[in-house]
Amino acid sequence: MEVLETSVYAEDLEKARAFYEGVLGLPCFQFKPPRHAFFRAGRGVFLVFNPALTEKEEALPPHGARGSVHVAFRVEEEELPLWEERLKAAGYPVFWAQWPGGKSLYTQDPAGNLVELAPGRIWGL
Repeated sequence: MEVLETSVYAEDLEKARAFYEGVLGLPCFQFKPPRHAFFRAGRGVFLVFNPALTEKEEALPPHGARGSVHVAFRVEEEELPLWEERLKAAGYPVFWAQWPGGKSLYTQDPAGNLVELAPGRIWGL
């Protein structure tokens, strides 16, 4: 089993797209501002919804959250220093956490969501 879809929430979808597509390199396959931006993330999808529009929808189950949420993207451990450089070069501060299974690299997207880049082995994968 793997993640089918994961979502975070941001009101400024242009900034979200610039971060997830421009900095992290996730291909945006559907961009419908001001409602949502959808990205490919490996074999799964990563969704960014504008909660001002989607938390009250009636046609679909509502999608919405206020405040920072968390997403973790699986990357190879040897790529982490390169991701640190890339994020810093794009103006995003980073910090590290050490876990029993390895290290994670953290930053925040433009909406304040916590974005983690980590090898699968931190979860024994």
